[in-house]
Amino acid sequence: MGLGPRAGSGGVKNRMGQRRTPAQLRPGLWILCFGWFCSTAYAQMKIPPETVQVWANKLSVQLREVSTTYSGAHILQKKLKDVESSIKIVEIDGREQLRDYADDIERMLGSKMKSVKRLAESAEDADLYHDFNKSLQFDYYNSMLVNTIDDDGNFVELGGEFPLEENEHFNNLPVNTIQSDVQVPTNVYNKDPNILNGIYMSEALNDVFINNFQKDPTLTWQYFGSSTGFFRIYPGKRLDTTYSNYHFKVLVDELHVKGEGKVAKAMKESFKILNEAAAMGQGSLCNQAIMLITDGAMEDFKDVFEEFNWPDRRGYYTHISTLADVQENVMEYLHVLSRPMVINHNHDIIWTEAYMDTVLFATKAQSLLLMTSVAMPVFSKKKETLSHGILLGVVGSDIPLQEVMKMAPRYRLGPHGYAFLITNNGYILAHPDLRPLYKDGKQLKPKPNYNSVDLSEVEWEDIDETKRPLFLTNDYYYTTINDTPFSFGMVLTRGHGQLMFIGKVSVEEGLHDLTSPDLSIASEWTYCETDIDPHHRKYTQLQAMIRYLQGKEPDLECDEVLLRQTLFDAVLTAPLEAYWQAVMLNASGVEEGVETAFLGTRSGILRLTSLIFRLHRKFLTLADKENLFTVDHFPLWYRMAAENPPGRFLYYMPVEEQGVKDKTAVTAVTVSSGGRTAMAGGRLQLLLLSLKCMAALHQFWKHSSGFFM
Repeated sequence: MGLGPRAGSGGVKNRMGQRRTPAQLRPGLWILCFGWFCSTAYAQMKIPPETVQVWANKLSVQLREVSTTYSGAHILQKKLKDVESSIKIVEIDGREQLRDYADDIERMLGSKMKSVKRLAESAEDADLYHDFNKSLQFDYYNSMLVNTIDDDGNFVELGGEFPLEENEHFNNLPVNTIQSDVQVPTNVYNKDPNILNGIYMSEALNDVFINNFQKDPTLTWQYFGSSTGFFRIYPGKRLDTTYSNYHFKVLVDELHVKGEGKVAKAMKESFKILNEAAAMGQGSLCNQAIMLITDGAMEDFKDVFEEFNWPDRRGYYTHISTLADVQENVMEYLHVLSRPMVINHNHDIIWTEAYMDTVLFATKAQSLLLMTSVAMPVFSKKKETLSHGILLGVVGSDIPLQEVMKMAPRYRLGPHGYAFLITNNGYILAHPDLRPLYKDGKQLKPKPNYNSVDLSEVEWEDIDETKRPLFLTNDYYYTTINDTPFSFGMVLTRGHGQLMFIGKVSVEEGLHDLTSPDLSIASEWTYCETDIDPHHRKYTQLQAMIRYLQGKEPDLECDEVLLRQTLFDAVLTAPLEAYWQAVMLNASGVEEGVETAFLGTRSGILRLTSLIFRLHRKFLTLADKENLFTVDHFPLWYRMAAENPPGRFLYYMPVEEQGVKDKTAVTAVTVSSGGRTAMAGGRLQLLLLSLKCMAALHQFWKHSSGFFM
């Protein structure tokens, strides 16, 4: 299976092994603020270096005292010391974990393939027992017409009443889970006999769609694309033509006609490339062909085809006079190309590269943006047409890549560890550093080659010496996913990244602290699988976990290890709530320049409290993904705290957002057992705006030297 680190059991220490993360570290930011005062003072009079050093030492002491007091890190560290004897630290076996994750992904993708095979078999059987009826009269739900009312208040033809309800599983889009509907291209007559017969035949797929969804509730879109031009999709939905062919329209808008196309030269080069690839056994295993369809180019390419096209007949040349001729001519050649597959009953399963779902992109549903699809061809099995190789169409299903990556839980990978998927061409399907979108003004747009990014392009090394990156040594593990063209990879950081600690508390005690108002958990993590039973989809992960632990939802499938660790962390960190409340009531938090205190644990728990009575803005919102636990990564502040000794505070400034510059202090809390140390949680407090930073320093100078009065 190719198990093990990329460079043997010892791991790697090269460009990929010594991963340097540009964590935006600025340990000297407070000194920079201090330096502003120094330059101002220097303009007024010369200050001896010894005096500056004294001020710096006093500032350092005060910063540490403020950070320690308001964070409460010492309280949590003491609590851990008290329960240390009941804690067990385990080492993660990378090879074993890789195998477990790969098996889970293989089962998940295998389930999708079984669903597609059932669709292909049902479509072929439906066609086998259907006799073409040229005068067939049949009404169906047209996805572009459903629920459309005419001027008289009646449903338009092929529209009709089609119930749609928002569904959490389909990213809250309005769908119909008991009925599929059909899209017919605008340039195709929707009552053409070929269209009507195909749609009538494919009605048999509706029950298979529903049955597939019942067998595997994690399925998303299922579909049948007919060679006659229509597209049946389940669950049924109303198609907004505004979003149709979104990316195609964007590309067409950017096209400009310039000069003259050298088509003959391009054709010769195409034949050369194809012939060389065939001679060397390169390229895909499917049929290879060059097809040129023209509506009246200035050149005649018959000479090119006659020169290069024999004896293998790799090229096809067709001249068309109308747009309607395109479909007829293309399908004629497709039937020829598919004939060997039909005769040999080759139902090859096809997996696509990563692509962007245009509907979800247009509706801003970013969580399910990147997809892959699994598809199979559907052939006619009728004896009278078997030798003709009739391709009926393609069946398939879409799979959000984020759902695949949930098979590799973040909490077992550690703060800096991660998982990724690549294709057999070496292109990335999923990776935490893959950024498929970019901002063009206020608009998000897909990058030109987002689905052909090589692994080496995101496994990078920061050589900017002006930053203070983290130096990490990673071990890489990878293996293939059987029956797919994909490979799964996993990264563990040496040291604490390969260790986990496990504690024990009673369910009753843990439940009490889980319901604390200052506590939340990672919303994108899977503590309990709520997608299997539609009844469970209404629950948040925290609600599902609590109901499962209370015995109210025993049928939920939950991660027992993660639940046990979450309960322990909830109990362990509970004293911080009371401590922060006492600090808020008894100390002058605003004068010290401290606004918010919060912590995170490896189980995805987040506790947050305001140390002043009124916050000027929301903190740790969904829009601020870098500061949250996500499927891709631990929060930035957690990752930074993990690489510093416990008790040492690191001060830095996050990326400027909407003109706000927050100073942040982080420290780690660790637990030791049997001579090994593991991270318990990153501890963090947020300092006020830069103006408050200066105000706090002004108070410091006022009380220490009286220099700035």
